[in-house]
This record gives sequence, C-alpha cells and structure tokens, in this order.
Amino acid sequence: MIRTRSPRRAALALALALGPLLLGGCAGLREALSPAPEGVPSGRPGWLVYTVGALRFEAPETWRASGSARKLRLEAPDGNARLDVSTPEQPFEGEQACLADAEAVLKRGEAMERARRHPTRFAGARAFSFEGDSAGWHVWAWAACDGGSQYQVFFTARTPAGAEAIDAWRTLSSSARIGGQA
Repeated sequence: MIRTRSPRRAALALALALGPLLLGGCAGLREALSPAPEGVPSGRPGWLVYTVGALRFEAPETWRASGSARKLRLEAPDGNARLDVSTPEQPFEGEQACLADAEAVLKRGEAMERARRHPTRFAGARAFSFEGDSAGWHVWAWAACDGGSQYQVFFTARTPAGAEAIDAWRTLSSSARIGGQA
C-alpha cells in the first residue's frame, strides 16, 4: 500500500530536514538561496557600484550579476569577459596571515603562460597581483587584505580583449576601494 502525504505535511517534513542546514551555517546553501547582488547607480551613465564585504567598485550595468553578498560574479553580455569577487566568511587572524594566504591563492596560477605575480596595492590595501594567459583567456587577479579581511578579485577576458572589457578592467582597478565610496 502506497501512502501519500498531504502537501502541508510534506512541506513540514522538508523544513524539518533542511532546517539544521539552513540554521547551522551552511554557507553554500545560503548562497544558493540568496538573491543575486544588485548594483546601485554610480553617478556615471552605464555604470553601477557593487559591494562585496567592505569592497566597493564600479562595473558596467549591462553585465549579468549572480552570487551572494560574499561571492559575486559579473559577466559581460557577449560572454567574453567576467569578474569574480569574493571574501571568505571568516577573517584571518591578522594582516600577515591574510597576506600569506593571498600570495598562496595567486601562486596557484603560475602554470599559466606569461604568468607574473608581485606585491602591490589594490583598493587602497596591501595586496598581491597576478596576470597570466590560459587557453585564449587573459587573467588579471588581486588578493587584497584589509587587516584580516581578504578580497579575491579575478577579471578574465577572452584574448584579444575587446574595448568594453579593457574599459571595465581599467574602471575596476581605478574605482575599487575598501570602505568609503567607490
């Protein structure tokens, strides 16, 4: 004999099964269920300001946004460029630990062609930058630390990069700020 549950009982069973995951801090599930991030007008026509943690930056308003408050992806309408920005849920135990991890994160890209990595500043904070090529794509990346808070920024464009992608990269690198206004 097959027993069927009422829709109300099925919903209650599902809520009881998923409740511990939702309330227990399952970041992946929270991100999957959160609405896509929205930018706010930047004051320049065609550009929006996005915020990830305390990092603020401008990006083209035509780019599709997805992700969450801690992990944002913006993709150009033609699919030839994208921007991924994230910050870990838990900060590091200080800037030195953050910078050591930042360097290790970017070191993973050394297998790319024409790869180069060096200390720099990004968004007003100490950082490491990376640049390299892989399979027809060019990558610019930064891992910046504001105290123990780390911001990982990966801008990827199909090569040769078009004018819109280059403009978006230049605007990102000049407008990014941790705290305050972009």
